[in-house]
Amino acid sequence: MTEKTADSVDEAIEQVADQAEEGLEEVKESLAKAHRSMESAKVALHGAAGKARETAVVAAEKARSSLDDARKALGEAREKMGGLAARTRAQAEVLYAKAKDQYEILAERARELYGKVRDRVAEVDFKEKGDQVLDYIRKNPGKSVLIALAAGFLIGYVARPRE
Repeated sequence: MTEKTADSVDEAIEQVADQAEEGLEEVKESLAKAHRSMESAKVALHGAAGKARETAVVAAEKARSSLDDARKALGEAREKMGGLAARTRAQAEVLYAKAKDQYEILAERARELYGKVRDRVAEVDFKEKGDQVLDYIRKNPGKSVLIALAAGFLIGYVARPRE
């Protein structure tokens, strides 16, 4: 397998999935070898049934050999699963580090934006704005009533319970 650095979290996830799939295929092949070896042992033992003792000894030796092959194949499968788990763990750690870095960047940006908004709100003179609104209402009572109705309708529409 060739190792290449992922540029994004999505690409890293894709790499982990591809590596996992490759590892599982290798495990599947090892398990298939083990299964074939066990079947061979079974056939050898069944073939020896009813034959002379010498034939049974030869069949038992073939079965032992096949079982040894199966043990080796299962050992290979275990090693491959261990390697797959280690690679997956390493990729998860890389993904965690990237996500943590992105979170820290976003948190810093949010703090900066909050500070800017707080400063702007602190600069606003609400008493003066309230006086300006009252002055506008006195000068334009018709428009003010229509604006209030529209605002009330929108707030009621947004706040009403949904099914």
